[in-house]
Amino acid sequence: MSDQENENEHAKAFLGLAKCEEEVDAIERDVELYRLNKMEPVYEKRDTYIDEIAEFWKIVLSQHASFANYIRASDFKYIDTIDKIEVQWLALGSKTRDTRDFSITFHFHGIDGDFKEQKITKVFQIRKSEDEEEDGMLTSEPVAVEWPQSYDSINPDLIKDKRSPEGKKKYRQGMKTIFGWFRWTGLKPGKEFPHGDSLASLFSEEIYPFCVKYYTEAQRDLEDEEGESGLSAADDDDDEGSLGEVDLPISDAEADADADGEPSSKKRKA
Repeated sequence: MSDQENENEHAKAFLGLAKCEEEVDAIERDVELYRLNKMEPVYEKRDTYIDEIAEFWKIVLSQHASFANYIRASDFKYIDTIDKIEVQWLALGSKTRDTRDFSITFHFHGIDGDFKEQKITKVFQIRKSEDEEEDGMLTSEPVAVEWPQSYDSINPDLIKDKRSPEGKKKYRQGMKTIFGWFRWTGLKPGKEFPHGDSLASLFSEEIYPFCVKYYTEAQRDLEDEEGESGLSAADDDDDEGSLGEVDLPISDAEADADADGEPSSKKRKA
């Protein structure tokens, strides 16, 4: 066989492989669509039961090992007002959309005199340029949200001079809050909420699908902590004359250590 014939055979082989990969992608998409269609009514039924459990989402989010790493500690005051979270996959009912496109809806019951009751839906979609061969990137449009009054000083819409050192600092702080995340687009690296795509994926791939498991684990952890506290108190009563380790109160400086948006690496007690 000549060199030219070998090249032709190789070209046919590579073309065949490319077509096989397209078939694999199509099958995987069909499988994912099938899974999502089967799960959708189950999630809807599950959500109606969750609605009857007080502070369900507060417990899930406050105890989740990764969620606290994305937001400021002060945000939990408002995270605690979330009564409902819903994730919907946009590919359902449409064969033209990517199965990775989804929306997340949050229901906040608010705080009188500070934070308005509201329902917010943020849509996330894979953006792929015409000449791009990669899988694409997750993007989103900014969503209007009522910020808490206590955040007026770091609310980007209320900062008059964003170019001054103080203005830049306040702007960065605001964009690193959960409310800054609702403005995230994925198109302005370094100028908006950091790792906004990862937080969105955390909700769609972990927190929402497995929320019951996380709630159960969180309840178990809380019960263990309460049990350990009870044992510690009993030990203290039995050994009044000894001095053990003392938990010092957290200073104001430590409590505000996330002023620049530094995430916490520990679970937060509910």
